[in-house]
Amino acid sequence: MKKVLGLSLLLTSATFINCADDDPIDPATVIEASKTEFVANYVNIVEASYDDALAKAKDLKTAIDAFTKAPDATKFQKAKEAWLDSREPYGQTEAYRFYDGPIDGANGEPEGYINAWPLDEGLIDYVTAGTSGSTKNLINDTSFNLTKTSIKELSGNNNNESNVTIGYHAIEFLLWGQDSTAPSEKKAGQRAYTDYTTAANADRRKQYLQLAAEILVDDLESVVKQWKPGAAYRKQFLALSKNDAIDKILTGAAKLSKGELAGERMATAVEKQDQEEEHSCFSDNTHRDIYLNALSINNIIHGTYKRIDGSTVTGFSLLDLLLLVNATESATLKTTSEVVMTKVKAISDAKFFDYQIIGEALDNNTKPVMATVFSLRKQGDQLAQSGKTITGKIIDASVE
Repeated sequence: MKKVLGLSLLLTSATFINCADDDPIDPATVIEASKTEFVANYVNIVEASYDDALAKAKDLKTAIDAFTKAPDATKFQKAKEAWLDSREPYGQTEAYRFYDGPIDGANGEPEGYINAWPLDEGLIDYVTAGTSGSTKNLINDTSFNLTKTSIKELSGNNNNESNVTIGYHAIEFLLWGQDSTAPSEKKAGQRAYTDYTTAANADRRKQYLQLAAEILVDDLESVVKQWKPGAAYRKQFLALSKNDAIDKILTGAAKLSKGELAGERMATAVEKQDQEEEHSCFSDNTHRDIYLNALSINNIIHGTYKRIDGSTVTGFSLLDLLLLVNATESATLKTTSEVVMTKVKAISDAKFFDYQIIGEALDNNTKPVMATVFSLRKQGDQLAQSGKTITGKIIDASVE
């Protein structure tokens, strides 16, 4: 809290010094300046985290290109590792959603192109015999011309959200295949690299994988550009009234915490007891998704982001700002955020989310997953309250 202590001392000292002139510094002026610092730091964190996500997506494309050029088991494993690595920074961008920023855009794009799930994998490639897509799919249908445009146009087509043909999770499926093993076996999908060498339609499968990687890079680049210094959206965001900007920031964080992460990504999986409801069900990487999404929120609360090169972007935090307005709420949010991070780390350390949800129930918060859900909901409500305290605006932390 050194930054806030400095501001508090500055405010106190300046008020004392100027008493003789009957011209003390107005506390409201300090708070407004602090809002400006908070928003500026947020924008810097957003830019850095999207930059990192793009860099890792490019690394993924490089690994996929190397594999598809000369497929073997080693390069296949490297491509899968590159996919896992690419999720680390991207997962920390998820709190920048839900306020019609560059990631959401018109009709939920490009987020729907980048990170849509769950997907009907049978639309893309072969699945378990006897199920939809086991024989008729885009890779098997040689009459379908595979291009970036053609497969992108199909994503989300016919108002069916599961018609996902591109993005991280389409690539994930093409690398791991279906996860057909029981959760108790603690295994991810077992796709063999020979699907890209000797299997039927191997060349089309390679082509599809390459195209999906190219599209992912393209879509992330479109988001990154809009947060760069001088870019139209960044200038527009910084030109908002500080209360309007903070309302957007905390809407994204609150909705991710309570509605999306606690709800759609965790509680739904518990309710349905179905590994298909996992965020990253093919690779069994959902435990990291949960941790990284929570970290995305925590980065805003604490005003810091650790980059992939080890450097840190840091500045005025939500806790710093809230302390100037309501110290009790700041302390409460800090405690809740620490509880959340402890719980999501435990889920991340345990791995295999589909196994962790077995035996859990929505109304029981004594077991690890639902205990985390309850903490995330609490954090979402507190973030919404923080927004009201700072800006006077009401935030709905649920998602449709």
